[in-house]
Amino acid sequence: MSNKIKLITVATLIALTGCNSKNDSHAMAPVIYQNSQTTYETSLPMMSDVSPAPMPAPIPSKRIVTKRANISVDVDSIDEAKNRLISIVEKSSGLIVNAHAYEKSYNASIKVPSKDLINVLDDIANLGEKTAQSISQNDVTNQFVDNEARLKNLLLFRGKMKALLERTSNIEEIVKIEKELRRVQIEIDSIQGRQNYLKDAVALTPIEVNFKEKRVYGPLGYIANGIWWVTKKLFIIK
Repeated sequence: MSNKIKLITVATLIALTGCNSKNDSHAMAPVIYQNSQTTYETSLPMMSDVSPAPMPAPIPSKRIVTKRANISVDVDSIDEAKNRLISIVEKSSGLIVNAHAYEKSYNASIKVPSKDLINVLDDIANLGEKTAQSISQNDVTNQFVDNEARLKNLLLFRGKMKALLERTSNIEEIVKIEKELRRVQIEIDSIQGRQNYLKDAVALTPIEVNFKEKRVYGPLGYIANGIWWVTKKLFIIK
């Protein structure tokens, strides 16, 4: 009986040793990733694991609006009105983008701080007789907020990708991560460019200025103009 007990004990120990060897082998096995082109071993997480969770768009405290304006004024002298317009623009810390002077007219595209828009328009109107004026607005709040949220997500994603790059030594992973970082950086630069454009458009309002020199009638001109006015009123009162 003692020999049988010894044989059973030895067999049990061998079986337990075999099981432990299998468990240890499974614990030390490397993680294998496979895509359509290559199969390689790595202890790092897959690229999808570093994708950031979407961040909610921040709620703006006020609407973000861009403006445009047009103004037409009949002036006594084109040269005088042009010089005074330059002073008005400089006083408001604005700029003249382009200008075209003709014999009896002058057109200029200017930009002024949006906070000073109404004051600048009033100053321009005081250069003569205002014949037309308009102000248009464009609400870009949603566009601005969406860009800002996407930019934050991309910056977070870029940070995680850089951290992943520092932890890996696998050449294929390095190439793949660097390619993704270049793509993300291009998108970040593009969104930042759009945001800067919107900020500038909100801060500065473009104004199209049109000056037309008033007609100066001689004695016969006043008479002819008066006759025309009387004749017109015979047909049209208002």
